[in-house]
Amino acid sequence: MSKALISHCRPRSERNRMLRAFFLICSMAFGAVGQVSGQEVNFAAGRTLVIDTVQLFNQSKFGIRAVSLLEAADSQLAEENKSKVFALAEEEEQLTALRATMNAEKFRDLADEFDLKVQVTREEQLSKAKSLSTQIETQRTTFLNAAAPILQALMLDVGASVLIERRNVVLNTNLADITAIAIAQIDAVLGDGSEPSVD
Repeated sequence: MSKALISHCRPRSERNRMLRAFFLICSMAFGAVGQVSGQEVNFAAGRTLVIDTVQLFNQSKFGIRAVSLLEAADSQLAEENKSKVFALAEEEEQLTALRATMNAEKFRDLADEFDLKVQVTREEQLSKAKSLSTQIETQRTTFLNAAAPILQALMLDVGASVLIERRNVVLNTNLADITAIAIAQIDAVLGDGSEPSVD
């Protein structure tokens, strides 16, 4: 998939609302010491954790599969676009060649029909591209919704009360980043997202 498609995002306000809702689900106040992926993690009760949700999605099995599928669809659409452009160019050449063999009114009718066909084709292809762009955001939302209870349990394990997005941290006084651990936990539970239960 083109980088423009991968990096395409919903409006910032909508993205922020989604993240706020996501972290609200994950916010809990529990005990102090837990086991995470075989590693003992010691935190004081109420400890604040940070996470990189972009990395969480992009490096998870779920995210890797989702992006791979959309990249394939984007490549297919690019080939389809090339084919349509080539076909329209040929049709335009044929139409131009007919100009000398017909009266102006008849040619103008054919030219108008061709222009309409070009416009319709362009709109159809743009709609397909927009659909692909929307799909990646839909996959991100599905992933975050499925990951929320897993992160909630992880917070319980380590006794954390707050989980915040790393990009929202202004100053870092040794906050614990759980992104890597979270990816391992999510991969173990969700896999690549191909199971029906993940939808």
